[in-house]
Amino acid sequence: MLGDAMRKDSLILLLVLTVFALMGADCRAPWEDDDVKDRPLPDRAFASSPLLRAYYDTRTIPEEMRDLKIPEGTTYDKDELTIQFQMGGSATVDEVRTHLYIMPPKGKDMGDVDLICRCVAPDGTASSWKGVNLVLASDAENLQAEVGFLFEFDGMNSDGNWRIQIKDYLDDKDGRCVMRNASLHINRGEAAGLGGSPTETQTISAAAGNYGIVPEARGERFKMDIGWFGAKRMLRNEFTFTSSFFVRQAVLELSVYEPTNASGATESWFVLVAPSGNWHIGLLTNEEIIETVPEVATGLDLLTFQFVIDSTPTGLMSNLNGEPSAGTWTIYMVDTLKDNQYSTLTTDRADTAGGAPVPNTGVVSLQLTGVS
Repeated sequence: MLGDAMRKDSLILLLVLTVFALMGADCRAPWEDDDVKDRPLPDRAFASSPLLRAYYDTRTIPEEMRDLKIPEGTTYDKDELTIQFQMGGSATVDEVRTHLYIMPPKGKDMGDVDLICRCVAPDGTASSWKGVNLVLASDAENLQAEVGFLFEFDGMNSDGNWRIQIKDYLDDKDGRCVMRNASLHINRGEAAGLGGSPTETQTISAAAGNYGIVPEARGERFKMDIGWFGAKRMLRNEFTFTSSFFVRQAVLELSVYEPTNASGATESWFVLVAPSGNWHIGLLTNEEIIETVPEVATGLDLLTFQFVIDSTPTGLMSNLNGEPSAGTWTIYMVDTLKDNQYSTLTTDRADTAGGAPVPNTGVVSLQLTGVS
């Protein structure tokens, strides 16, 4: 009888342990809902430097990426989504900035979002909560929204686990935003004592490049949602840089043929990705056109664009500031309008004065300038 009781007790204990083991195997972060747990995530990005790193490698963002949902109000187990960055450099902190690639709730515009963000230092010191502006003063959507902490951590050591926390403070049941990527800069991503103005320019020849039609793809939450259609869906080209310095400015030039009735007003976007996986997203607009030849062919205009990606001295900082120059930089292009009116990336360059295309002089080029 005693042996039977012991065997029953052992079976009950084994059953309890099995239940706990199964519960433990099913533990997930609070933003990983049951219906999306099998959807993939990108690869984690390598640190650009001890003072700069992105969270995900943008080049590996998959189609239908898992939604990392940002809590709304206080209805979830965790009141905020926490993103952790292991930083180093043993530098004295002067400023901290984060950049966020956020998608709005389904059916909502970027301007409808009520997100706030704070930074928590390795010793637990926390900043105040600050608003996240997903729309710029120009009314353009901001796909690398910056939140700055320019004095809260002055004098601290940069080493350790820094946390960025995001939440929607209004419990208005308008849906939940999702985080696609984030980055953290300490001291603008630059070590002390840098100077000079080293520069390097690389181009992509017709033979080496992928020139042709810009693919059409459109996000579900927002049109330029790489986490919905995936990085592999976009037209990709690569530059290899050999000089070694820290980037402060990138100048990108490219030429496209566009339908005349949509010239300069399409929804063609580019994504510039550093070797680390950090990103910058831009839209092709009239403001960046430097040369144009209208009606170069029936129904087609040739446009040459120049994008200057840098920081303002007292304003927003480029998300690519402080990136090491050496390595492979990647440029992606996608058209989010999906109207069967295609833009075409070309090696021809527009010549406004001459009124005609100049063949094979409009190859995609990227110039990096920085400090060392």
